Amino acid sequence: MEKRKPSLFQLSLAYLVLGLTAYGAVMLQEIRSTIIGRGWLSEEEFEEGLAMVQLYPGPIMFNLATYAAYRIRGFVAALIGTVLFVLPSYLLMVFISFLYFEYRSVGWVSSLFPPLEAMVVGVLLHILIDFLKRFVGSGRAAVVSALSFVLLVYNVNAVLIVLLAILYGVLFLEGKGKGDLAYVPLPGSKWWRFAAIFFLALVLLSLFITGIYCGSQSCKLLLSMLKVGSIAFGNGITIIPLIQQEITRHHWLTLREFADGIAFGQITPGPILITATFIGYKVSGILGSLLSTFGIFFPSFFYTLAVTEVYLKVVRFQPVQKALKGILASFTGMLAYAVLSMGRIGLVSPASFVWAAGSLIAVRYYRVNVLWVFLSGIAFELLLFLLGIHLFS
Repeated sequence: MEKRKPSLFQLSLAYLVLGLTAYGAVMLQEIRSTIIGRGWLSEEEFEEGLAMVQLYPGPIMFNLATYAAYRIRGFVAALIGTVLFVLPSYLLMVFISFLYFEYRSVGWVSSLFPPLEAMVVGVLLHILIDFLKRFVGSGRAAVVSALSFVLLVYNVNAVLIVLLAILYGVLFLEGKGKGDLAYVPLPGSKWWRFAAIFFLALVLLSLFITGIYCGSQSCKLLLSMLKVGSIAFGNGITIIPLIQQEITRHHWLTLREFADGIAFGQITPGPILITATFIGYKVSGILGSLLSTFGIFFPSFFYTLAVTEVYLKVVRFQPVQKALKGILASFTGMLAYAVLSMGRIGLVSPASFVWAAGSLIAVRYYRVNVLWVFLSGIAFELLLFLLGIHLFS
């Protein structure tokens, strides 16, 4: 497919739509179909980014969205795109937080989980089938994929698994030669990009220093979220325990409130780490929600831009290509574990199997947008809730 460069408005609008429609575990499918489907990046470029964003801290899907925008149109697009990507879920979470802390009425929320969880299993299975075809084509790649799956079953740290996959890929997998890959430079002046990244580094350092020496509750909140965003690897679910440590240490939320905040993060579109907005709102209102949201995502934004600059200069070399193959095969195994884990939670009744199978068929064979799949499930279950019918009980 021939690559097309979108205008800044087109890219911004696409990211706003993603922020409105991309839910939790199926966000990869939405980002992938938007970026590749419109010809903004090739499949190879997108997959390079998917491998890259697993090498440094931060929520993987947020990092991937930042990488794509930066590679397509540069710094300004990455900044505007990621803000619009998070903005819808931020505003919705602020509204939900207000209702929750004022009225504590969450009964209707629990009714949405069973169909959503079942449909997530179906969509994840669709992604897994595609990944198995693309990244586990050889017996050697299948080995690293299977080992990654088994190691996750035994609770081995995901960072260690990725490092082992890199070593395995370099030693045993085949890679393309340097001459087989065309280097596509990033848009914009190199010196302007470097200046912007240097400025972001100064901002991050300044925020840490301010948080350490400022004793207010808001400063402590910002520092806590910056720490989590700076050191936590993986997806939203794997980062949640680190956030829990912070709220427990500072006594910001009860465990029940925190559990409800995670639930809200799952049923709202956008990154699940938008739960940070819920925490910030409880601590310091609107100001707290802004500081908390900024703190959890800003380090990832900085890391992605900095790593991309280095990464694109070395990705053409064969050892790096072999390492990337190892990472993507490993990610496929870890994705299989995610499908299994979600299946244990979501496939608990005959109705849940129907929803999972239906979502798989709709997305894979009829190319129905994931948004409509989820909206149909939400609308149907809300109707049943109002009628007092419980298919998933």
